[in-house]
Amino acid sequence: MRFDSAARFAAVALMWGSSYFWIKIVFGGLNSAQFSFFRILVGAVAMLGILAFGRERLPRGAGVWARLVLIAFLANALPVLLVELVDDAVGADADMVSVFNASVPLCVVLLCLAARRADRVPARVTAGLVVGFAGVLVLYAPWGAEWLSAGAAVNAVAAVAYGWSMLLMEKLMGAEKGEKAMTPLVLATTQAVIGVGWAGINMPNGGFDSTPHFSASIIGALLVLGVLNTGLVYMCFAWLIREEGAAKASGVLYAVPVVLTLGMVLLEDHVLGTREILGMAVIVAGLVLTRLPRRAAPAGRAESAPRAASAAKSPAAAR
Repeated sequence: MRFDSAARFAAVALMWGSSYFWIKIVFGGLNSAQFSFFRILVGAVAMLGILAFGRERLPRGAGVWARLVLIAFLANALPVLLVELVDDAVGADADMVSVFNASVPLCVVLLCLAARRADRVPARVTAGLVVGFAGVLVLYAPWGAEWLSAGAAVNAVAAVAYGWSMLLMEKLMGAEKGEKAMTPLVLATTQAVIGVGWAGINMPNGGFDSTPHFSASIIGALLVLGVLNTGLVYMCFAWLIREEGAAKASGVLYAVPVVLTLGMVLLEDHVLGTREILGMAVIVAGLVLTRLPRRAAPAGRAESAPRAASAAKSPAAAR
């Protein structure tokens, strides 16, 4: 793994894994609807500033924006809408929700198979994702959860939607059919801007029930969650998708529960059990397997297949 890819992977894992602790601070003065709106607003303002500084522009064309809105709907609006429509989803078992969140990489693989694009997911990546998911099961041990419930169904649909959004992101950042490839910075900025609209629509659903309270710690946590998690770290995630493909990049979601668990040990005096240690070890083994370098093709074969050299420059080949 190249150093820049490793740095982006680590940044995404560390920041998304630590979100729980920052959100706890914000909830000291804001409710969930207010938090969603102000977080995405801060992120959008920051990313627009970075976009202007980098002299890049927002995309043009109704077709491109329609796909961007679809990505935002699948990754942000749809899960919230489902939770509002299904009362049982709010009380869903936390361990079960964590398992469904970790199933997103497998959903990406299944969607690739359904679209007959299995050749874009190397066998070692699929194997690593399966091993990583097994580690998540060991870590959370959700054996007593109600899997045949409305809450489970909502989280299953949300996992598929997240996976689909990643494949759409991969396609937008690829230069298919002569279209200009979108950069991770532009993609992250547009998602933040559209997210403000989705969050604004959701504000009447509890956002005006209480007056938000802003303290120095709450503002600081909002800046971290907005500027970093929603903006820059999301851009790093998009960068991973562009370089490695959606399937391999999605494996970073397995690192999130590892960071969260270790954070609870450091910040909340959580005592690790044998099962949790074993689960994290299996997750790490799966991640290592997904990120093993590809074997170089024999010299003779490379010389006899000039098209392979051209294909190796594509983002999908980097996986």
